Amino acid sequence: MSINTIMGVGLSALTANQRALQATSTNVSNLNTVGYSRLDVTFQSKSAGGLHGVDVEITRVANAFLAAAEKRAAADAASVGVRADLLDRAQALLGDPSSSDTVFAALDPVFRSFGALSVDPSSTLRRSEALAGVDSLLSQINALSREFSALRDEAHARAGGLMSEAGSLMSGIAQLNASIQRATVAGVSASEAQTEQARLLDRLAEIVDIRVQPRANGGVEVRTTNGLLLVDQDAASFSFGSGAAGEIYPSVQVTQPRSTTPVPLDRYIAGGELQGALKARDRDLVDLQLSFGEFAAGVADSLNAAHNAASAVPAPTSLTGRNTGLIATDRLNFSGSTNLAITTSSGAVVRNLRIDFNAGTITDEVGAVTGFANSVGDLETALGSALGADATVDFSAGRLSITANGAGAGVVLTDDPTTPARRAGMGFSHFFGLNDLVQRNAPVVYATGLSGLDLHGFTPGEQVTFAVRNADGAVINRINFTVGTGATISTLRADIDAALAGYGQTTFDATGRLGLQPTNANAARIDIISDTARRGDTGLSLAQVFGLGEAVPSSRGVGLALRSDMIQDPRRLSLAQADLAGVVAGATVLSVGDSRGALKLEASGSQARVFAAAGDLSAQSASLADYGARIAGHFGGRAESLERARTASLAVQTEVKERRTSEEGVNLDEELIKMTTYQQAYAASSRLIQAARDLYDVLLRMV
Repeated sequence: MSINTIMGVGLSALTANQRALQATSTNVSNLNTVGYSRLDVTFQSKSAGGLHGVDVEITRVANAFLAAAEKRAAADAASVGVRADLLDRAQALLGDPSSSDTVFAALDPVFRSFGALSVDPSSTLRRSEALAGVDSLLSQINALSREFSALRDEAHARAGGLMSEAGSLMSGIAQLNASIQRATVAGVSASEAQTEQARLLDRLAEIVDIRVQPRANGGVEVRTTNGLLLVDQDAASFSFGSGAAGEIYPSVQVTQPRSTTPVPLDRYIAGGELQGALKARDRDLVDLQLSFGEFAAGVADSLNAAHNAASAVPAPTSLTGRNTGLIATDRLNFSGSTNLAITTSSGAVVRNLRIDFNAGTITDEVGAVTGFANSVGDLETALGSALGADATVDFSAGRLSITANGAGAGVVLTDDPTTPARRAGMGFSHFFGLNDLVQRNAPVVYATGLSGLDLHGFTPGEQVTFAVRNADGAVINRINFTVGTGATISTLRADIDAALAGYGQTTFDATGRLGLQPTNANAARIDIISDTARRGDTGLSLAQVFGLGEAVPSSRGVGLALRSDMIQDPRRLSLAQADLAGVVAGATVLSVGDSRGALKLEASGSQARVFAAAGDLSAQSASLADYGARIAGHFGGRAESLERARTASLAVQTEVKERRTSEEGVNLDEELIKMTTYQQAYAASSRLIQAARDLYDVLLRMV
């Protein structure tokens, strides 16, 4: 071996150990750096062109399997974590059913107050207390409904923030790809850029579930676990879709690198905070809103049913109903009989009309008969004719109103005790809401009593946009529907069925409730996200009349209010009942001491009623208190289940992270040992060079 060879070996060893010391120093300085993977040093002998020595290869220690496992675990934990947080807050709003300060606990005191009022129905103080209880209950229902909507808005805003953050992360990863590629081609270390990129990837994995593949020339390619490209040399971008007009919560779209066509993101992601926020927005909170909306409707309808079966003393001068969504051409579809009386201020009968829907006749107290055909408009005309100058009847904009014309005269309605009037399971006054206690500017009950032969009342050309949602609430298809020329409910159903073919179809029950039933394995719900159709002169949309989609039925708790005239004058509270069957003019049918109406109001709280399927709660028969307890218990269980899933996911993530850290992380003791070894090797290399120099000096002196 020549002296030059010895010198070359020493110099290469000196350089190699110097680089090894630098790598070890870098490891030690990044001991506590998040996302840092240690540098590993490998010495290799070299022999080329007569030159001998040692070379060093410095690589980042990275276990691709553990890194992928940690990213999957992080995405799972992040997804259920977001959902658990939001649903836990929603469940906290509902409270413990056994607690005394929840909306469900407020039910019993409200209905008991009517029982206490029955002892002394003339007491203005007790009437005021009972009405204050109802008003407080309705205020709680309104507040909770708005809180649930606010939580959904928060989930939507959170999704927007996560999309923005993910966009910044993907842009940063793409930029670092370019830096790493340049360093790789130049043969220099890119460890700092790789460390920063690893940190960005770890955070991106918490937002969207991803899989990462190394690129041949350096850097990484990022895709969702379902294969959608997010990053290569360029980055994808996230955005909310434009959706349909009036769509409040549009779906999330992604535009892939170098593409101009956005595609739905939700079908390509299976985890991460963004998916959790979207699931909470489109599924968890919607289920809760729908169930609570059904509860709110049950409270309002129970009180209204009892109140419509009673009368104030003296009887009110005018009864004006709610907007039923009916038009004058609709068939009556009533059975049985009801009595309509005009009374004096002292409760004596002036006129007493018996309306027999089976016979189609109106008979007054002296036996005069007025016939009517089977439509709402025909009944309006016949009633006006039978009442003559004693009262005025009007039906317009979906509302029926009856006004007594005499001084101090009032209007009383009572269904026949033997063959009571019924439409869609409701009495005459109850169906039209002529004496409602609780009011709202849109229907809360969707049993319309319509039949397939009724005119649908919508104008040809009006538009409705249906959205087909999967089990997670994500929109998988939008279907634009145009009202056709067919005139009846049956033809409208047929047109909707044709538009939804392959995804869903309509249902129509005996109470006149129209529904949308999915028929596709991937479809869980048929929603309405835009609706410009209006039924006749009612101003109500298709969704409002029939309670279709999610937005309309889920918001039924918003806007419920005690009738304003009740607050101003508690004497208007209906606590008496008039027995009108067979009563002639002059008989007294109302008295201040009658408390049968109060007892009915008290009983309405404990009576079982039919609740329609809402959210993920099935149709069932239960009292208001029982149904409320089931809502609280059900969603409390879902929140607890999500919390358990989060705990399990975090445990998996922690385990994988610890394994990855033990393999990729920096161990200070090991690095100090390596540093000592490299320092000694560096010194030995220096000695070798010094020895070669000494040999040169000896040889030169010998010449």
